[in-house]
Amino acid sequence: MSAISDNLIHFLARKDKDSPNRQFNIFKLIIENGLRTDRVQIKFVEGASILNQIICFTDIPLRECNKHTSIYGKFGVGFKKAYVKNAGGNPARYFLDYMPGQTGTESIVESRGGLYYNLCEQYKFMDWLNSRLKEDPNFSLFDHKGNVELTNEQLKTHIASLIFSFSFDKEMGDLGPARDETSEIDLYYKEREWRLVPSTMTEASGTAVLSPNNTYFYYKFHRTDVNMVVVPNEEMRTTVLDYFLSLRTSDDPRLQDFGANVLPVINYDDLQKW
Repeated sequence: MSAISDNLIHFLARKDKDSPNRQFNIFKLIIENGLRTDRVQIKFVEGASILNQIICFTDIPLRECNKHTSIYGKFGVGFKKAYVKNAGGNPARYFLDYMPGQTGTESIVESRGGLYYNLCEQYKFMDWLNSRLKEDPNFSLFDHKGNVELTNEQLKTHIASLIFSFSFDKEMGDLGPARDETSEIDLYYKEREWRLVPSTMTEASGTAVLSPNNTYFYYKFHRTDVNMVVVPNEEMRTTVLDYFLSLRTSDDPRLQDFGANVLPVINYDDLQKW
């Protein structure tokens, strides 16, 4: 039994997980307009954080998603892993959100949490550099002879690349020694998260399109990019199947494909019976 799935599931509308009808309306928007980014916060030390546009998936095989669906709901779209990879997706980069401290022993300082410490130091440098650029539009880096080493635009590009990389980072939920022996260890790591993060490359390739109001990005996909749909009950299964059949008369050839070759629609609770 594989612990890794080729099916990356995007569970949708977490805040509406108790309202399948509202989830269905969002599901239709995803099919018709594409996956839409949402603002996700990546937290660093002392209240510092990055907000970026992100789309999240889970790599957990559907049969093992009970804990996941208890949080995010049972309405989701299963994408082929190849589609997410080709769109620029990657697994989240997990770190222990624990800042090392002095031990009072011969080892002097803890090794645990070293990655988090270094991420925070990188964030602080990026924040300092970004502040200099905002204060002085002509800010650049010079060598000892006064020659420009990095121009203002190059520094801005570097900051954008750091923000892009930070956007794949996610805390594991390990908050310190007091929780080391509890069942709450590494909560987020168990979500096996993958992410799509827009960048200049995805925009240039047309993979991600900015919304008309410049608020979100949309990732369009085709019928061949999707494996299945999972729904919370049998009534919603019928509703989704009827919706797909209605797309046969759509004026959009992309949507017609969803009606001509209807996706498997799985009632999550039925799956657990077998």
